Amino acid sequence: MSIVDSISEPAVRKTLNTDPSFERLRYLVILAAAAEPPFELIGVPAGGHPTFNINQLSRIAKQVGLNFEKFRGADRVLGQLEKSGLAGTVTSDQTGFRTYYATNAGKFQAALNLERLRKVQELESQAKTMQMSIKKQLTKPPPTIFEINLGQDEFTIGTDEKNDLPVRDPYMSRRHARVHYESSAWIFEDLNSRNGSWKIEPNNLRRVGRSTVVDNDMYQLGSTIVRFRTRR
Repeated sequence: MSIVDSISEPAVRKTLNTDPSFERLRYLVILAAAAEPPFELIGVPAGGHPTFNINQLSRIAKQVGLNFEKFRGADRVLGQLEKSGLAGTVTSDQTGFRTYYATNAGKFQAALNLERLRKVQELESQAKTMQMSIKKQLTKPPPTIFEINLGQDEFTIGTDEKNDLPVRDPYMSRRHARVHYESSAWIFEDLNSRNGSWKIEPNNLRRVGRSTVVDNDMYQLGSTIVRFRTRR
């Protein structure tokens, strides 16, 4: 699902517009939407991608139904996103005006968190924890991607040091998940973690309890992303 399609859902728009804690995500979503049809034609090409000034972003925000504060307020938030590596800026040598764009990491983070916001509507019992995770991700650089070469019967992931991959992640459980070889295939299993495990697909983020793992599959566990390599 595209960024623009995700914003069309009333529950998602309402959450982004009414909860002040989602201010950075709202602005990041507007930037990411600006890079999609039909809005990408509005931007000025720079460095291989279209960039957008404040007025353009304000018009795009109005069209997709998101709130956007012009000038000083927008510059402040976009500057915060730039520090986190989720947005980039281009300054004109002639005019000194700045234009903005969402980095690849920013587009990925916007899509990931929009999908999680949609899932929150289905998982009310986990809504608070899920929202805290989304907010925290936008205050720091994008999550580290661990690449794991599977080559044993079982591989465990969690915060406990006894796991094969111990991770310091406040949104991950002590024994969060495991991958094991079964009937000529690698199987991913969530170990009843409190925040669940999510498979990252090209246009979707899907919660999984058990699934087959193929080479280059990516999962989000807590706020950590893991890529599995299964080629021996």
